[in-house]
Amino acid sequence: MHRASRPRKAGRPLGLATALAAASLAAAGCGHKEESRYTSVSRPQAVQVVQPTRRTIVRVVGQPSFIESYERTSIYPKLTGYIDNWKVDIGDKVKKGELLAKLFVPELEEDLETKKATVGLDKRRVELAEKLVKVAEADVKSAEATLSEAQAIYGKYEAEVERWDTEIKRLKREVDRGVVDPQILLESTNQWKSSVASRQAAKATIEKAQADLLSQQATLAKAQVDVSVAQADLSVAESEAKRIEAWVGYITLSAPFDGIIVTRNANTGDFVQPSTGDPTANMRSPNLAPGGMAAPIYTVDRTDIVRIFVDVPEQDANYVQVGTKATVLVKAYRDEPIPGTVTRTSWALNIKSRTLRAEIDLPNKGSQLLPGMYAYAKVIIERPGALALPASAFVQSGEKTFCWTYKDGKARRAEVRTGVSDGDWYEVTNLMYEGSGSKTEDPWKPVTGSERVILGDLSILADGAEVQIASPEGENVAGPARTKGDGPAATSVAEKDPEGSTPVR
Repeated sequence: MHRASRPRKAGRPLGLATALAAASLAAAGCGHKEESRYTSVSRPQAVQVVQPTRRTIVRVVGQPSFIESYERTSIYPKLTGYIDNWKVDIGDKVKKGELLAKLFVPELEEDLETKKATVGLDKRRVELAEKLVKVAEADVKSAEATLSEAQAIYGKYEAEVERWDTEIKRLKREVDRGVVDPQILLESTNQWKSSVASRQAAKATIEKAQADLLSQQATLAKAQVDVSVAQADLSVAESEAKRIEAWVGYITLSAPFDGIIVTRNANTGDFVQPSTGDPTANMRSPNLAPGGMAAPIYTVDRTDIVRIFVDVPEQDANYVQVGTKATVLVKAYRDEPIPGTVTRTSWALNIKSRTLRAEIDLPNKGSQLLPGMYAYAKVIIERPGALALPASAFVQSGEKTFCWTYKDGKARRAEVRTGVSDGDWYEVTNLMYEGSGSKTEDPWKPVTGSERVILGDLSILADGAEVQIASPEGENVAGPARTKGDGPAATSVAEKDPEGSTPVR
């Protein structure tokens, strides 16, 4: 038996399948390959590269500030007393040493007159003591002469004693021989005894003259000591007079320098005290005493030079030195910034704000820059010849900054140390690849400028992955600056201020 053939279902697309198969065979017969519409996943990622280039990076650090006089001195009294009279008022220009006010302290002035009289008396005592020294010196010379005379007389009698002693011995021999009368020997013996007595008297006279000489020498020494004592008393009196005179000098209040009076709390007859000034002064007067008890008698500002302060953030502190360019905008004075330079820095950072205090001195000819005026100060940091990369070359991860370098056809992730930045360009100083270096070798390598740094979408790169340069023209082309929130630039966002410069926040 033969199985009957099953009928075809109506509508089955045999013609379409046959047509597709024929078209495929016809294409194969013509020798053409169909190109795939999808990119192979094994193809290396195309990237652009750039090398660090040397350029001048200009960073502007702007801060609101205020003008302060170069010097401001509050005049307080040294003495307790009354204001006798005052000479100047607020707004008056004064010269150094010019009298501002005078105090009335009569007891101090009387004390000074007493000390001056004591000095005069001590001078007379010194003169008297010096004259007594001269008298004592004369007495010493007289005693020395008397001693010399007594010694001469003693020598005369000593010679006579020796003569008569020899004569007696000769006469004794002659008397024993019967040649000379014994009476002559007796007379010679009496002469010898007289000479011996005279010699003893001369010796006593010498001893007395020596005693007188010692006495006169002692008197001279005492007179010389009296002179020294009198001179010491005079020195003490003069020193005391100078001390009181110095106190009297505090009666007059004078200007410490050329300037302008900005505060006056002096009124005739006011009772003033040391350190607290005038206790009747208005409690809202400027520059009150530390305890808030009273204001100073005067406040003087030196305005030929004014100072402006800029607090530089910690990351820029090392780049601000004496001589760094700066500008100061004082809108109350003029609409154009005033050029200047950093005059001094505090060198140490403020431990609370972590900022470096920089000061800008400006000449104030005509005193048109008034202390207290609002100012906007900018410090212009210039870093010439710095090896720099565009901001789009960096990736921020936590507190670290990374970049991707192209080496041997692969992307290498490296941590980078950056320096000064203007927001679009960053100075690069050192690179460190993960796993590089050793215990004895510093893993950080200085940037030389020959590195090839990858730009573009860095989020799709993997360390060690193969990449290829998109086009030769891509090299040495800076990528676009990143917007707020991209990598390192997010920590230092630049905005244009109304004056057209770029302060850093």
